[in-house]
Amino acid sequence: MVKCAVVGGSGYIGGELIRLLLTHPQANLVAITANEAAGKKLVEEHPNLAGIDMTFGELAAVGDAETLFLALPNGETMKTIGTLPDREIIDTSADFRLRDESLFRQFYKTGHDCFERVKGFTYGLPELFRSRIREAEHIAAPGCFATVSILLSYPIVAEDLGECVVINAVTGSSGSGVKPKDKAHHPFRADSFFAYETFTHRHIPEIKQALKDGTGRDVELLFQPHSGPFVRGIFATAMIKLKRSVSKEELRSLYKKYYDSESFIRLVNGSPNIKWVQGTNFCDIGIDSNGQTAVVMAAIDNLLKGGASQAIQCFNIMHGFNEDAGLKSFSLNP
Repeated sequence: MVKCAVVGGSGYIGGELIRLLLTHPQANLVAITANEAAGKKLVEEHPNLAGIDMTFGELAAVGDAETLFLALPNGETMKTIGTLPDREIIDTSADFRLRDESLFRQFYKTGHDCFERVKGFTYGLPELFRSRIREAEHIAAPGCFATVSILLSYPIVAEDLGECVVINAVTGSSGSGVKPKDKAHHPFRADSFFAYETFTHRHIPEIKQALKDGTGRDVELLFQPHSGPFVRGIFATAMIKLKRSVSKEELRSLYKKYYDSESFIRLVNGSPNIKWVQGTNFCDIGIDSNGQTAVVMAAIDNLLKGGASQAIQCFNIMHGFNEDAGLKSFSLNP
């Protein structure tokens, strides 16, 4: 059993990490910490975990935990990491993903308190970087939009079949975090559908960096995020102009070549649906082509495959556990 702590456990991803670790067969959750919630009972922040008698400690009170799962907001991890003991770290924030400091400043509108530590983090997307994750001590878990965008476009980029990757993606309100915000307020969000951050979304350089690392190719990318009137999930559609004629059958065979051995990627007929991935670590991918243009669709749970469960998938790889340990759940129907 590996002793684990969740640092910053009062938010949505922190709560999901706690929930998953409590039932993980190889994890012993020994500490949960938070800033404003320090001293509160777990159930006060996460009522779905009623019956578990745990209390949030001060932010750095991780005890003898061997693995630290960091679920702090972007910008807070880099300020906090120096107060934590030198242990195995899996970080779900964006603070240690980008290797270009100028891009970090440009897209996150802030400086970095300890950029020299970025080189010590491995990007935690198992389907592309499993061998690197296996040897890593510190993991920077991918962002939610980045995860789905990379997975749906990777085979085409790897085979150099596309001229430009154009992605439209829609996220639910939980992507805005646990603290209330104007555009996540229910009366505003319930019947709304709108685009935001045209050309400037912070996951754009992350997607390009990961695809370059995984394929050796620079990708021309247009990415447009949208907010949808639902709570959890991301649905993304890539429209990719092909360099040569590729039939739907050939394209599907290509995706099977890359993903058939992946436990958490399911190739579906027709369109994926966020309903069938909610509460799971799955990424569902649907594929079509008219010969000249590929349309690839994907759905994930933004808090799980786009956050907490992907972090635990990395944890499993790092420790040589079965990759699906603690992650075998399927979505509900209906």
